[in-house]
Amino acid sequence: MSNLLDFILNYEEAFKSRNRLASLYADFRNQLNTNPDGYHANIAAWKKALADAARAGVIPSQGGNTKDLLNIRTGQELARALQHPNFGQPTCLSAVFHDAVSKKEFLPLQDFLNSQESIYKTSWVPSPWAVVKWGLRTLGVLGQPGFGDKLGTGSFVVLSNVETAAEEILKQMAAQTSDVDRVLSRKDFLKRFSNVLNPISSLSPNDLNILLVHLARDKQSISYDAQTIKFKSENDQTPQPITQIDSAIANLRDQIAKLNSEIHPLEEKVATADITAREAVRNKMMTRAKAALRSKKLAESALEHRLQLVLQFGETYAKMQQAVDQVEIVKAMEASAVALKSLNNRVGGTEGVTKVVDTLRAEMDTTDEINTIINESGAPVDETEIDDEFEALERAEKEREEAEEAAKTAARLAELEQAEQQRKEKEKEREAAKDTKEEQAVEETSVRLSQMSFKEDVNPEAEKEQEKTAIPA
Repeated sequence: MSNLLDFILNYEEAFKSRNRLASLYADFRNQLNTNPDGYHANIAAWKKALADAARAGVIPSQGGNTKDLLNIRTGQELARALQHPNFGQPTCLSAVFHDAVSKKEFLPLQDFLNSQESIYKTSWVPSPWAVVKWGLRTLGVLGQPGFGDKLGTGSFVVLSNVETAAEEILKQMAAQTSDVDRVLSRKDFLKRFSNVLNPISSLSPNDLNILLVHLARDKQSISYDAQTIKFKSENDQTPQPITQIDSAIANLRDQIAKLNSEIHPLEEKVATADITAREAVRNKMMTRAKAALRSKKLAESALEHRLQLVLQFGETYAKMQQAVDQVEIVKAMEASAVALKSLNNRVGGTEGVTKVVDTLRAEMDTTDEINTIINESGAPVDETEIDDEFEALERAEKEREEAEEAAKTAARLAELEQAEQQRKEKEKEREAAKDTKEEQAVEETSVRLSQMSFKEDVNPEAEKEQEKTAIPA
């Protein structure tokens, strides 16, 4: 079982059911008329499976070990890779690719690369000769079932994979604010975004060409040439063309990356030579020890040279970045100056503003004069009548205040009289309560005295005699 078939059977839900699998591998082209829903469901399942397999890097490649993640090559090699032990090769792959091309989900590779207009334009269609080339016009009528069972040879761009990769790349590049950081070489671009779709499988050079065309033509996000790629800035409507400065920046970054990649092996070589020399000395192998030390010195010299170059290139890169940023600042200042000059010209400069202000003041003075004339043309006002009316108002206000003061005084006196009346009533209540208590005390004293007098009249001796008298039987 091939890696492609193993991937589809394990990861595609539509291919996990044995009954559904039999339907997908059978000749279901006649279902277009008898069971359209089943036909389109099978077509959709195959398109998704092939797109996912391409993204996973399990589609067979045309020679070599590099797998395309954005492109599918059709032919007998693909059919054999999809051959099932029980159901054989799929019968309707030609119908699957035809449907995908007609809906612009799979695009003929050469048409995609050579087209001058965006694939998103409604007028974009693949060239007829490309369709004929891979055997989808055997009946002369596109879109009808019955085209050949044998899948023709061709290469097709999987648009969904291309769009996913492009969106992720643009998302990562959005964090780059400097124009210098938005310039990459092809090598740097492929290294940086190699695993944008798959952490295991890397983009191929063919995938790189597809991505660059899509980003430049369809997304209008980059400009590029044979060596350099430049992403547009946020302020640009369209990407700026590649300049010599851009090429120099990309080349400088490549040189820094190359030197950095050579530093670690040289460090390991120095360490290895040092260990070899020490072991040779311990073993009394002086010739070998000197050779190891000589190798160590050469490696140290080369390492030092590269470290100095890295430092020098790094400073150059920083200065270049600073210079590019300064250019952007100056451009912004120039644009601001032009805009400010245009605004000043619109108001006529200082002379124009002075003229406008003088005219405004003159018109304001004219308005005041007109207002004065209008006021003077009215009937004269008798000042004596105004004084008499004013005095009458003052008298009325004074009388009102005196009346309010008298009312307040009367209310205050009434409150004082009421308070005095309440005080007298409380005093009477206290006097009455006091008399009542005194009467009760006198009465209680009299009762006690009367009780004491009664007890003193009784003779104790008589009481004793009465107790001693015998009682007759």
